Amino acid sequence: MLLCGKRISRHPAVPQPGVEPLTRGAFSNRQFRLFFLGVFFSVQAIWIQRVTIAWLAWERTESAGFVGLVAGLSLLPTLLAGPFFGVLADRIDIRRASFITNGGQVLCITVLALSLPWIGAPGLALAALAIGLVSSAHHPVRMSLGPRLVPTELVQHVVAATALNFNIARLVAPAGAGFLIAQFGAPVALWVAVAFYLPMLAVLSQLRPRALPPRPQRPFFSDLAEGFAYARDTPLIRTALLITLVLATLVRGTLEVLPVLADGAFQRGAEGLGLLTAAAGSGAVISAFAKAMGVGAIGARIHWAVFAAALAGQGAVILMGLAPNWEMALAATALAGFCATWCGVSLQAAIQTGLPDALRGRVMSLWTVVGFGTVALGAFGIGGLAEWLGISTALVVAGCVGVVAQTILTIRGVQR
Repeated sequence: MLLCGKRISRHPAVPQPGVEPLTRGAFSNRQFRLFFLGVFFSVQAIWIQRVTIAWLAWERTESAGFVGLVAGLSLLPTLLAGPFFGVLADRIDIRRASFITNGGQVLCITVLALSLPWIGAPGLALAALAIGLVSSAHHPVRMSLGPRLVPTELVQHVVAATALNFNIARLVAPAGAGFLIAQFGAPVALWVAVAFYLPMLAVLSQLRPRALPPRPQRPFFSDLAEGFAYARDTPLIRTALLITLVLATLVRGTLEVLPVLADGAFQRGAEGLGLLTAAAGSGAVISAFAKAMGVGAIGARIHWAVFAAALAGQGAVILMGLAPNWEMALAATALAGFCATWCGVSLQAAIQTGLPDALRGRVMSLWTVVGFGTVALGAFGIGGLAEWLGISTALVVAGCVGVVAQTILTIRGVQR
């Protein structure tokens, strides 16, 4: 493929078998340390707002279908608009774009917090949609900014460290959000989320991302098609996207309807929701830490551990549905979090490592479509099925469908 007069291989560079410890890798770079500091707080905000909005959806309607609808609306824009924002991320000042998207999140949450005394179910759905639209622009921007702050040989370190940060927030923030909601109410939780976005806005002025190579202006849709073609014609990226598609829809989709499991099945309230989400986060942190230490690095082919983790994640969804007690539900949720993160970090690192900066926004926007956007479809489907059959049966059905789909992908991947 030709880009800017230069030939770009469709096959990403093969990562090295191990990953250098992060203290000698990404964190040796001052720019990344600043970026990590800002992101540390902003991802806390993301999880606080997600748990709070999910709880508001359940508290105000006690409808599993509406919880799934709100979760889906917050993710659906990524599915529809993600690739278009990916093209923009490859064209515009990435630092300025990050300021706009982080500021947009602050604006949306502020408006929601101020309107909570009067807002009903339709308004809550509209707020979730607005946050989802801003997020659909933010994901390709965030995934482009981090790798462009460091030398290309440190990109895998950036992916692993950022994933560890994200999943530590998944462990800590939901439990904190549950406590804030139970003790002080949802408005306080939302104002805390607003405050946690501010450090990222402060550090952006100190960042100097690597400039993109100059290139002639081309039609928007030509750039969009080039990103699709690169992903389609690169075997590792194509396989990674398919695995992520199934996992995100059925495992991450399940994790978006945890309010129904926490209160609808076990009557544990907001604190129970925080504990379930934190259980998913604890599994995710263990997984992300192992990946940060270089366990299961991806080479020219998808590592067997990724296929195993994908199947185990679907099995965890079945266990969540069959759980006879609260402790088993927590353990199964933790396993789902572990497996989803193991696959997500492994596959994102494989894609990012050999990806040219000039294509990073577009290709990673496709990863966000299948990694985040299709979660909306899973949340819609599982929430609706739970409304009809009950949450336990819905989870068993979702897990069984996932086992079949991942088995097919595993057989194809091993044979290839």
